Amino acid sequence: MVIYDYDLLEYNIWHMMIDKNHQGKGYGKAAMKQCLEYIAQKPFGNSGRVVLTCNKENLPALALYRGLGFIETGNKDEDEVELALTL
Repeated sequence: MVIYDYDLLEYNIWHMMIDKNHQGKGYGKAAMKQCLEYIAQKPFGNSGRVVLTCNKENLPALALYRGLGFIETGNKDEDEVELALTL
């Protein structure tokens, strides 16, 4: 789910999930690339900032996000860390 936060002027990616039986096959990376291509078109607002959160123990997902250029912001939400990317 892609959401535009009009108060913060940023896009948020929520609930990106790949079924456990299909993880490790490149589907997550392909889906994230499509999401980022969509956001780059700025369909809801003129911001290139993309933010998401991820459980700090989900090392494969964190590696995926970092590999796509996301950087940890230092913000946390319970057991999740926030990562951001500027397109």
